[in-house]
Amino acid sequence: MSKTFRKKSILLVNPYIEDFSAYDHFSKPLGIIWLASYLKEHFTVYFINVLNRLHSSVKKVKFKEDGRGDFPKQIIKTPECLSDIPLYYKRYGIAEEAFRKELLGLPEKPDYVFITTGMTYWYTGLSYTIKLIREVYPESKIFVGGIYASLLPSHAERVSGADVVVPYQNIGKVIGFLEKYFSLRFSKEVKMPSYDILGEYYYLPLMTSTGCIYKCSYCASSILNSFEQFNPENVFQWILVMNQDYGVKKIVFYDDALLYKSETHIDVILQKIIESSINVQFYTPNGLHIRFLSERTAQLMRKAGFVDIRLSLESSEERFQLESSGKATNIEFNRAIENLYRAGFERKNIRVYTLLNVPGQRESSIEKTMEYIYKSGAIPMLAYYSPIPGTLDFEKSREITDVDEPLFQNNTVYLYRSGFNLEYLTYLKKKELQYRT
Repeated sequence: MSKTFRKKSILLVNPYIEDFSAYDHFSKPLGIIWLASYLKEHFTVYFINVLNRLHSSVKKVKFKEDGRGDFPKQIIKTPECLSDIPLYYKRYGIAEEAFRKELLGLPEKPDYVFITTGMTYWYTGLSYTIKLIREVYPESKIFVGGIYASLLPSHAERVSGADVVVPYQNIGKVIGFLEKYFSLRFSKEVKMPSYDILGEYYYLPLMTSTGCIYKCSYCASSILNSFEQFNPENVFQWILVMNQDYGVKKIVFYDDALLYKSETHIDVILQKIIESSINVQFYTPNGLHIRFLSERTAQLMRKAGFVDIRLSLESSEERFQLESSGKATNIEFNRAIENLYRAGFERKNIRVYTLLNVPGQRESSIEKTMEYIYKSGAIPMLAYYSPIPGTLDFEKSREITDVDEPLFQNNTVYLYRSGFNLEYLTYLKKKELQYRT
């Protein structure tokens, strides 16, 4: 008799977060659901999203109109090394018993568990997730990938409790790593993410490219990924599937360089969307490059259904612009705002990130930047700097306070320990609120 070979299984997990604050600001684990599209070629794939706000165990679910909202959470003991921070420490995600129930409810014991990671300072939530999985499936081999595993692979190997650390964020390198590990071959085509495993579709994330063309002193995008734009026709087809098969009307771009070479990329995608007459709304939480926001692109964005425009100015101070990135000037910013207004956007649609607490930044420049943005016709949004390993500003941060321990790379921790004037911060928050209203 011939033997029946069982297809091996992989459980994908979006883990707990432990932090002073966390919020579903269009936060979906796009990387791991994208990876699922490839894994399905050889494995049975399951998925548990610990941060699922719509989980049956979550009693109070608050949604903003655009889909954002609070993660389920509970207050936990603050790590001793963070005891000087006068805030409650929390664990974000479904209750432990609910997670155990999800694990025990799988159709089979997974041969492997793949866990994604986010911020470096969330590693304690990752370790807690692994601990719970080990208690239920002690024999399953656990892999860890994502941002933390890519930026601090040695730390992840020592501390996380995983069996295998995949030190790449780039999907091609991840696939290459897994091909060697499993002695398999995966498809080389750029696939649509497996949105089917998410199970909830109030909004969906989308990337039309990976990486970034700039190497900003405070950002790790170019470190984590090489820049590559996907075929516009393929992206358009993905959007059709998201809208028609999943009923999604809110799509969130995760690109770091969405507008680059717009004539042959995003403009093509938007024109196809307009011609298709599908009813969708688009959001850009990662911020758009001001330099590439042409009048034509602004017009197409308006017609295609963009409702929330986020721009990455960071500072109106010319010295800061040149030293940190050189990606935008005030003249280019003013031109971008004019293009958006000509297209029919209003102040309420346009929010502009203003970096706060970057090493070497003059505190007074933050308020000046906020005033400049508002007078230009947009709404300023404070963006809190956190030290990211591998960046130029991380080295400058080390000269200010200890940031080598990943927990100290938390933007809240760094804010308290860097010497930033907290009374001035309170003032800036009030100004930010005034500008919104």
